[in-house]
Amino acid sequence: MSRTFIKFALTGFSGVFVNLGSFQLLLSLGVHKLLASPIAIELSIISNFLLNNYWTFRDRALAGKKRVRGLKYNLVSLVTLMLSYGTFVLLSFLFPAVQSVILQGCAIAPSTLFNYFINSRWTFREVTDGQAGHIEDGTQ
Repeated sequence: MSRTFIKFALTGFSGVFVNLGSFQLLLSLGVHKLLASPIAIELSIISNFLLNNYWTFRDRALAGKKRVRGLKYNLVSLVTLMLSYGTFVLLSFLFPAVQSVILQGCAIAPSTLFNYFINSRWTFREVTDGQAGHIEDGTQ
């Protein structure tokens, strides 16, 4: 297991707390679970991007600007959101007696490897020699 994947996994683990914490908060504020779920997912996407950009991939000479990486990360995460949300909805219908926060937690799992693979190779892609003029390090 690479050090980068471990950092990515730890970042994702922190995102689980952001996701489930904000989901529970939204539920307690009376937001319906089918609306609270994608909001909680997006909040975790934002926190994960910031941690990945400034910590996980900080040692890479990253291609492109931070805002472009943010857009790429959000695009990949949109697919992740659909996968997580679809899983949540399916689990909600299959297991209506199970607490929603447990189903939300289970719905996070299917997208983790997909998320790492695409973001590592596209969003936080390391610059090759031929792209030296397009470098922005992860700390800027």
